[in-house]
Amino acid sequence: MAHLSRRDFARSALLLPAMAPARLLAATAYGTVVNGQTFQGARPPGGTGDLGGTAINAVSNTLVESCHFSNFGDGAVCLLDQAIDNFTMKDCDGDNLYCFINNLSWTDPSRNAPVTNFTFSRITGTNLERNMMRIGAASAHGLIEDVVGHGNGNCDDYCVGFQTANNAQDIAYKRCEAHDFAEARRSPSQYWNGDGFSDERTNRLIRYYGCLASGCTDGGFDTKSAGVYLADCRSVGNKRNFRLWNTGSLIRCTSEEPVKLGGTGEAAHFSFFGGSGPVYIFDRPVVRASANNTAPVFLFMSTTRTSIGIYNADIDAPGAPLIKVIGPEPSVHWYPDRPQQNIRVATLRA
Repeated sequence: MAHLSRRDFARSALLLPAMAPARLLAATAYGTVVNGQTFQGARPPGGTGDLGGTAINAVSNTLVESCHFSNFGDGAVCLLDQAIDNFTMKDCDGDNLYCFINNLSWTDPSRNAPVTNFTFSRITGTNLERNMMRIGAASAHGLIEDVVGHGNGNCDDYCVGFQTANNAQDIAYKRCEAHDFAEARRSPSQYWNGDGFSDERTNRLIRYYGCLASGCTDGGFDTKSAGVYLADCRSVGNKRNFRLWNTGSLIRCTSEEPVKLGGTGEAAHFSFFGGSGPVYIFDRPVVRASANNTAPVFLFMSTTRTSIGIYNADIDAPGAPLIKVIGPEPSVHWYPDRPQQNIRVATLRA
């Protein structure tokens, strides 16, 4: 295999320079302000299903702040039915919700409409059955920062903490956390989904900064969009801490103790899938696992050849193989050469 220089690999990956964060213009005025209110829905404590009502149906030029939401269904706050511009929600919390913030209806796509120039800041959701938030419908120019979602431990099928889909673009997640979005209703012979963060092939300009995913039954970060950018993100105790399907860069990202919580499929730190030939750069990746954790560091399961460049890795997984391949042989480039990087594993290949 020919050795590529750092510059040549980066050029081949079409990933440099890294994308800058979204620049959002501050709103000068809000036509609607909802402040300091407490909203109660009809969802029973410990309930299941998407019923329970909605507290706020958003409109343009709205500020929602310092509000409390309990016992709602598929969207305590809904951004549906009409195009919305200039929406901010901050310093709020919610509990016992099917979905906290809903911009994407799966049951009635006719309701989907874009939201642009939006910010969600300092929001916490607990006992969530399906999502902390869903962003889709060609929504754009969004900042989501310091938002934390906790699954309820008995989540619905296809649960995701932060779900980006349906042509949404130019979305930045900063210091967000997704915990325990774990399916618990499938049989052990089925594949269990359940992700912390996800985006799809129809999305673009998706960035994650300093985000954390833990305790999910599938991917901590499950990303399918092209040119995705993750910096200083951490994924702990998910089945596949990072699931990667397309192209992108992971800068100073950390994977710790992947664990299979149920269903089929093996655990892994960084795993690659799909038929488009994933291409990724890993700059200073950090891996930590105990001696009894045998999950491979890099698991290649794509149906076409994967190419990755690894810069200055810090890998301590003494019970695990460095690489496991199920499919075409990948192209792996080390900068500097692998023996010069800080790597401690059980074996180089599974």
